[in-house]
Amino acid sequence: MLLCVAGISAQAGTNIQIFYDFGSLNTACQNERSNRITTTIELFYPDKWGSTFAFIDLDYAIHPNDPKNTVFLGYTEIARCLNFWHESPAKDLSIQVEYNGGLGLGRANTGGLIGYGISHAGLIGLNYCLHTKDYKNIFNLELLYKYIADGDNKLKNKVPLQFTFVWGCDDFCTAPGLRFCGFLDIWGQRGPDKQSWVMLTEPQLWYNVGRWFKCPNLHVGTEIEVSYNFTGSGVMVNPCLGIKWNFD
Repeated sequence: MLLCVAGISAQAGTNIQIFYDFGSLNTACQNERSNRITTTIELFYPDKWGSTFAFIDLDYAIHPNDPKNTVFLGYTEIARCLNFWHESPAKDLSIQVEYNGGLGLGRANTGGLIGYGISHAGLIGLNYCLHTKDYKNIFNLELLYKYIADGDNKLKNKVPLQFTFVWGCDDFCTAPGLRFCGFLDIWGQRGPDKQSWVMLTEPQLWYNVGRWFKCPNLHVGTEIEVSYNFTGSGVMVNPCLGIKWNFD
């Protein structure tokens, strides 16, 4: 998903997000995902050589079918944009390198626990980013070559590309304190029996509720996870509610 690099919370700094997932068993993803809690730690820092974005997602088990008393899924992405030509006409174009991967824990048919890996993925390509000086408003396009480290060749696609669009708008619809942000990923990956495309998007809407009581770090909001052929076939939708704390 990624950046200028600039992520879902494109302003420079670090934040933590806590979401409650209301997805139903009929629309949810892998492991009958439903009524789960996810924490996301996210950071974005620009510098004179480009910018760095990273996040870690941790899913906590509260559904009856989940492994008990444990974090059952951990996933991370880290991306670095390189740009040494800030004064040239191509100043908005960067070279991006990225890593994705994670680990999960699920229930076996016997009722016990079984671990699984989310395959390492390496990406490299071009990133075109338009943003205000403070990064509060950002529109970002990426075209990346995506290599999935999959020894069984079950996931490899004939077109190993990923397209990503990231956006973020402060004071959305002229409403002070309201931020609309998110990402859209589309990439090639094998499905259960054939080559396919995968789509994942997570638009978010945040309101800076803390601005009313001298605590501008605090936000409340919502996220809608929409996917196609992601950890399952067809379209899946998971609405979430959450809170966010900006540390910087």
